[in-house]
Parts: sequence; structure tokens; C-alpha cells
Amino acid sequence: MPRCHLHPGREAVWEYNRVDYCAKCKKGILCAVGSVRGDVFPKECFIRYHDNDDWEPIIGTGCAHWVAHEKDIQSGGAFDKCLFGYTCRVRVLIERCTEVQLEDVQSGDIWVNDDEDHAGLVVRVMPNLYPDEMPEITICHDSSAQHGLAINDFERYFHGQGSFWR
Repeated sequence: MPRCHLHPGREAVWEYNRVDYCAKCKKGILCAVGSVRGDVFPKECFIRYHDNDDWEPIIGTGCAHWVAHEKDIQSGGAFDKCLFGYTCRVRVLIERCTEVQLEDVQSGDIWVNDDEDHAGLVVRVMPNLYPDEMPEITICHDSSAQHGLAINDFERYFHGQGSFWR
């Protein structure tokens, strides 16, 4: 008989992401997932076990979390990760990356704002027709202001600010 991953004294009644959980954990997980803000993607793992059978949504925005899922980044300690093990903190997201100069940015690079509290993925880079102008860079990000995944122009929406990481 399988036992709960967090409560070995309890019988497991549910498997979630290949981990066994008891009935109280199942109820707590489902309730916490239901409480995740609407703009966060993916929702089903943007939670953590608190204690005393309490589960809660991760505090903060889902931008780094979405990028981590897309890039398969699982850096940091337990506090820095979602239930499925993906990074959910911007600074942790880029700690093993190398900064990329603007002229070398490619699709798939990570964009981070100057405050290092928002991140996205470069989804398109178009060279500018004018040699002295920066390339046209398009960024996809999980945006609380735009209520979910959004695609915006680096120069216009982000005012050409931030850094790029690979």
C-alpha cells in the first residue's frame, strides 16, 4: 500500500505528478490550485505545501515560473520552485545563464527587466533595416497586467529596457 509523500503515516489515495498523496493533501492541493491567480500559467503546480496540512499558491507572479517550464529550468531550493520542481523566482531563473549583448539576442533567450522582478522569452528577432537601430525583439511573458500570457515588442512595451540571458 503506497504512503503519502509528506505524511508517511497516512495511506496514499492520489498520485499527482508521479508523487503519492493522502486524502488531506489531495484536498489541499486542489483547493490551492483553485486559488492561484487567473493570470498565472500553468496553474496546476504554482502551489506549495505550507505546513499543518495547508497548501497555498506561491506568492508572486508567474513570469519566471512560465519561463522555467518553457526552458525546463529547475534551479534553486524548495522555496524557489513550484510543486513540479520548476523555478519560480527571476533571479534564480538566470543564475546559471550568461548575459547576452543586445546585438546577439536570439529567439529562445530569456529577457529580464532591470529590477529583476519580471521575465519573458524572446520569441522573435528581426534585424532592423537601419544599421544604427536595435533589432525588433518580440517577447512572450506571463503578465499580470495583461491577465495571462502576452506577446509584446521590446522597444515599445518594455521601452528597450532590461537584459537578455542564455
